Formats: sequence, structure tokens, C-alpha cells
Amino acid sequence: METMMQRGWRWVLGLAVWAGCVTPPEPGKGLSATATDWRDEVIYQVLVDRFENGDASNDWNVDLRDPAAYHGGDWRGVQSRLDYLAELGITALWISPVVKNVETDAGFASYHGYWTQDFSRPNPHFGDVAALRELTDAAHKRGMKVILDIVTNHVGQAFYYDINRNGRPDDFLIGQGGRIVPLDQAGPSSDLVRVSEWDPDYADGGIESWTSLGRAGEAPVRFLDDPAINRVAPFPEIFAQPYAYNRKGRVTVWTNPGVCGCPPEGCPWDDPCRRRQEVLGDFPGGLKDLATERADVRDALFAVFARWIELGDFDGFRIDTLKHVEPDFWNDFCPRIRKHAAALGKKDFFMFGEAFDGDDRLLGAYTQGQGVDSVFYFSAYYQLFRGAFLGDGARTCELGRLMCRRLGCADDPCGEGQDFTRPLYAHAGKEGGPSGDGGPLGAHQLVVNFESNHDVGRFLFFMPPSWSDELRRRTLHLGLSYLMTTDGLPSLYYGVEQEFAGGNDPANRETLWDPEAYKKSVTTAGGVPTRAERTYDSDGDGSDDRRWLPFDTGNPTFRVIKDLIALRKAHVALRRGSFRTRWSTRTSAAPVRPADQGLWAFERAHAEETVLVVLSLAADGTSRTTAADGRTMVVGVPAGTTLLDLRDAGYSVTTSATGCMPAAGESCVTVEVAARALRVLAPG
Repeated sequence: METMMQRGWRWVLGLAVWAGCVTPPEPGKGLSATATDWRDEVIYQVLVDRFENGDASNDWNVDLRDPAAYHGGDWRGVQSRLDYLAELGITALWISPVVKNVETDAGFASYHGYWTQDFSRPNPHFGDVAALRELTDAAHKRGMKVILDIVTNHVGQAFYYDINRNGRPDDFLIGQGGRIVPLDQAGPSSDLVRVSEWDPDYADGGIESWTSLGRAGEAPVRFLDDPAINRVAPFPEIFAQPYAYNRKGRVTVWTNPGVCGCPPEGCPWDDPCRRRQEVLGDFPGGLKDLATERADVRDALFAVFARWIELGDFDGFRIDTLKHVEPDFWNDFCPRIRKHAAALGKKDFFMFGEAFDGDDRLLGAYTQGQGVDSVFYFSAYYQLFRGAFLGDGARTCELGRLMCRRLGCADDPCGEGQDFTRPLYAHAGKEGGPSGDGGPLGAHQLVVNFESNHDVGRFLFFMPPSWSDELRRRTLHLGLSYLMTTDGLPSLYYGVEQEFAGGNDPANRETLWDPEAYKKSVTTAGGVPTRAERTYDSDGDGSDDRRWLPFDTGNPTFRVIKDLIALRKAHVALRRGSFRTRWSTRTSAAPVRPADQGLWAFERAHAEETVLVVLSLAADGTSRTTAADGRTMVVGVPAGTTLLDLRDAGYSVTTSATGCMPAAGESCVTVEVAARALRVLAPG
């Protein structure tokens, strides 16, 4: 008898695809199987719809001027720009979800790919299965790996809760002089309460139906049948069954912590009520939460994504909404995916998840067991890119503490007695997971660092408007320099190399091929806002002499990123070396400003080489030195070693045996760094 999985994938292999009838690639045949150490990779995130339009035949429901609409980017477009990415130095391409989505919801289109309707079919806006495979094949020929973004937590807005049992989706008012207690409220209602059947508030006991007389039992789940916008029951068939969903309504604790008895500033990460909502509730916007605790749902999700590895020849998964799925699911799903990938020759299949939270206790908890290999490093994003890089460099020992929470430290970098001897991230590699120097890598070595992504505003957007253009660019380059010299994997969000500066979604999802995206907002002498061409200095003489065009490879930031990636590739310590903070400050910026204020230095040590990175977060234009209170910085090289700045050929410094308290094989050194700058020093 044909199984559910076989029926679903019979659909994929028999598709009459968008651009005509073609033969999709045979699953599992001709797959790449290159062993790697993922720390060597530089990831580039592509939102396919906004990257490049390479096939006009799939341009339907497209409106380039509407930020909520499809813009026309597709897989052939991405393929056409692989040389652009190769010139930048990218080694791993992360593409947005490939599956068919609910077309539109509440005036917004599914161009991003996170509103799954059919797990088994490709999104026709992006192309067919053959076009997808041509993209991954072309990337692999250039030595690039391809990471697929997947969603296991939810599907798109495919059904509503028929709370008033009238057989149609409504937003309605309910109430009766305060005597009715609507939904899950603890006390009497106001006279009228608004209820959305598309997206009702979370109810721990499940969404109930109501009439004017009170409770009327479990609210029926009604799937839509609107093919015009592909709002039809999800596929494979199990996802068209109500039991495949938790049916508890929308998470409310983020905006109203009081529902869990928490203070206005929010619930702690491990509050049971908060975590129950986050794991079992629908994602706001009507994204229906899958019952991932069920074995049959788990089996179906494994089957569909295992098959996409075969069809698309993917090398890893970026996993959406990680913290909204119970950890036990990942302990089941990830080992099965690893085993399946290994059977296909992919013994280094890499899985990292998005837990959108700045608390290392939560992020680290998801790296335990046999689940994901690692996570998007949101705690570093918040503390560095939204904090330290935009500040004045006060107490850089807090950055040392950030690293200690992940790596473990014998002492508190701030000297205040906090205990960091038990790191929060798993230090043991997953069975069958990625391997590097000496065996499987732990999650603490594989965090994915980023300065922006599709869910947060761009780094430039958050910089104070009072900053000069020069300071903004220096800070951007400082952040990118850190990204390429710290441990873990660097991830670049498309458009950073073109200095895109969009705010939160959808402003941060610019269209890379659109000339309008390269203009800047200005105000005329008459006070009229308009858009003007951007230009840049291409020859370093201090004057702008070139117009900024789409996919520009000569602009200052493209060149800086290209050089930084080349530096990372050339020095194994910057890719695989251990991490150790060597200098940080403990005092605030006022009223005393010591000579080392704003400095943070760390060492990357590998068997083949040691590299010292010293960065200054100071914004006052004054240089800083790694010397204070009669002491200098300890480094892990012998006394008498000359350290050369790998980015500034005119700077070198020689270490000595005095000025600090070095251990065997160590020495002392004073390094000077300009404000908002970084030195990368190695023995010469």
C-alpha cells in the first residue's frame, strides 16, 4: 500500500512545473558530499524574492513598489549572481524557504517563504524543482555550500477557529453586560470583547466556541478553500487534519506579560507559563502551530525535509522559530536528518536554529542533547551590535562575560565574583555532526554570528542620526571586522555590502537589483523630501567620483568585506582558533576616562598560529592603549615576538617579558588603537 510520504512525493516528481513540463532531478542522485569544517565557511543570507529577478515568466502578483508584495526575485536570479558572491568571498549560500505558500494574508504577500501551505511542492514564484537544483549545482561547482531555511513550527493562515459556530471567519464583538467571562479571562469581561477567529488570544485549554449564552465546546477548525490565493488545506494530508495542530490561539505573553502573572517588563525566559505559550501557541499573525509532540506529525516533517535534501542537494538547514518547538522534537528530528544526510554522503550536514532571544540560558538550552548543532547568536547581536558598537565603550568586561557564558571561564572578567565555570552552551559535538580539528565540534564553537538579518533592522539603521556619515561607516566596518575575526561562523545579510540601511520588516527587505534601493533620502532647499543618487570615492582621493549602482563591487564596504573574508581565509586561527579575552575595562566612561577606555582584546589560538585582535569602541576620536594602572596586556606568544598588523602594514609592536605577569610561553605588549578601529596582529 502506498504510504502518505510516497503519495506526497509522487506529487513532486510528477509536477508539470511552472515554465513547462520538465523532468525534475532524480532524488538522491549526483549529490555533493564534500567534508568540511563549518568554521571555515562565510554564510550569505539571501531573501530570494528580493535578490535578483532572473526569470520573467514567474512574475505574477508582482509589484516592485509595494514593500508587502512579491518583487520577482527567483532561483535563476540568484544563480545569475553567483559570480558576484564569489568575488565577495562567500562560501555558503543560505536561501529562504522553497516550499509553496499561502499567497497572501491581510494584504501581505508570502514573498519571504514562511507561510507554508504545501511542504512537498516548490514555490512557483521562485521557479521549479529543476531550477532550484540548477542553482545548487552551480553553487557547488564554485565551491559554495547551500543552506536551506526550513519551518517546522507552523503553517500559514490556512484555517480559522469557528468560535461563534456560524461557518464563516469573523472578527466580532461578544459580551452581555459583564456577565460573560469570554475565552480564558480570569474575571468578568467588559460589556464587549473583540474576538478574531483568524487569530484569537491564547487559551491554555484550547480555543472554545461561544454563543450569547456562554461556552459551547471546542471551537471547530475550518480549513479554507480559496485556490485564488492558495489558501487551501495544507499538504501532505496529515496537515489537513485538526489534530495536527495545538489549537490554542495566538501567543499573547510578549505584549501582555500580566497574562502569566509577570511584571510589565516581561517574564523570565524559563517562566512555565511563558514557555507554554511560546511552544504551544500560534505565532502572531495567524500562523498555526503544529502539534510537533505527536509522532505522526514528527514523521511527516522528517519525511518532507529529508526529501528536500535529496531534491535540492542541500548541505545544511537554518531552522526557523526554534524556541517555539519543544526540545524533544529536535532530539528526534535532528538525529534522523543527520542519519539520512550521512546515507547520502553528507556526513557534515549542519543545522542551526533561530531562537529569537538575547538570553544565553535559553539559547544554550537548545544546544543540549542531540538537537541542533548550534544557534543564531542573538545574545551577541543584542549586546554588541545593538549595544556596545553604538555606545561609548563602557565596561567592555561585559563582552568578556558574554563569551564566558558560552565558553566558560575560571574567573569573572569584571572581577565581581560571578560564576562562569559552567558554560551554558553544549561543548560536546553531536553524533555524526560536523567535525574539524580533532573531532566533532560543540555548539560553543559553531554559533552563527550576524550584524543583521531579515527579522531585525539593519545595523546602519540603528546608528544615531546625529552621527556623521564617516562615523557611521567606521562603525559599520568595525562591526564587520569583528564578525570576521571572532570565533563561530560569520553570516552576512544580503545588501550589507551595498550599505543598505532599512529599518524593521519590511524596510529591511530591500530589492537588491532595483536602482531605487541605492538612492538616499534628502531634503531640497525648499524643504521638499526627495530621493537622490548615492555616490562614493572609488580611488581614495577624498572626493566621490562614482555613482552607486546595483550589485556594485567597487564601493568601500564591498571592498572592506572582501578583504576581511580573504583575511579570515588566509589565517586558520581566525577560523578555527580558540577564543580568549586578553584585555577589557571595568570602569564606566564618566567621570574618569582611563587610557584604555573602550578597548576589548581577544586572542585566537590554533596549533598553527596565534592572532591577537584589539578593537576600540571609543567614539570620541581619541586612540586607546592596552595599558592601565601600571600594567600591560598579556599575550600568548614568547617575549621578543614582533606582531604585525595584518591590515596596516605600517604598524608593528614587539612583546616583552616585563610590564605584566606572563605565564610560560606568554609575554607583555602595549597596543595602540584608533577610535572605532580594530587591529589584527600576528607574529611576523
